[in-house]
Amino acid sequence: MMTVPKKLTLAFMFFYFAVIIYLLLLFFVPPFRDAVINLRKNIGGLTAGSNYFWALFISFWICFLGSASIAFPVPFPFVLFGISLSILQNYNDIYGSIQQSVQIAPFWFQILGIAIIGGLGCAIGELSGYIVGYGAKKLANETHSDLLENVDGFGKLVLNNEKRTPLYIFIFALTPLPDDILFLPLGMIKYPAWKCILPGWLGKSFTTLAYCVWPILFQLGFIGAYSENDLSSLITEAILLIVTITVMFFIMSFDWNKLLENRKKQKNMHED
Repeated sequence: MMTVPKKLTLAFMFFYFAVIIYLLLLFFVPPFRDAVINLRKNIGGLTAGSNYFWALFISFWICFLGSASIAFPVPFPFVLFGISLSILQNYNDIYGSIQQSVQIAPFWFQILGIAIIGGLGCAIGELSGYIVGYGAKKLANETHSDLLENVDGFGKLVLNNEKRTPLYIFIFALTPLPDDILFLPLGMIKYPAWKCILPGWLGKSFTTLAYCVWPILFQLGFIGAYSENDLSSLITEAILLIVTITVMFFIMSFDWNKLLENRKKQKNMHED
């Protein structure tokens, strides 16, 4: 039931190759690794002092750009890590210790604000996939593309029980599952865009909150000893990227229309 166009296979092989090269550079080219880590530090440093507005501004746009990419997501958690640590450092300068800083309600309000604004940026960014899908429906009808028909079939499967569609959007937003591959068919079947944003915003807000809290837990010692030069967060991001690419490849190449036809046949047989 898999229909895998050669061009699609080559495209995803390129993505896999790019991630592998990225990991090799992190492990074996210290200047490259240091440049990635310093970039995160520098962006986080932009929010030092009382520049909380800039923290919100950067969070929204980096999350928007990271989610607006089609087919190949741009990693953005590193920037949220840096912003979160920058806010923590601001409170440390005032209260003298991490333990006292995390007991202050305004500190968590600021972290929550970053997460919510970042989640909104992600949700709006994902609409790029919806817009592409909206226009791709006509193209699918004209060209009879197996790829577009597969994506359209996946959208029909998601809407098989329309009441559950917001739950699917929330789950895709909350987990490393590729949002684009869900928003593309939703656009093709013209599912209301506002119904996509609300559950997407909620799911992405939980995700961005996790990214913001993660380095704080490191600092507090709940998840091992924290080091700004630690490769663990960089490797984790690359692994999540590979998982995302794999899921996207499966969804885009699987013949969902045939699955739906088989389901209908089985349902008709049971009814008879």
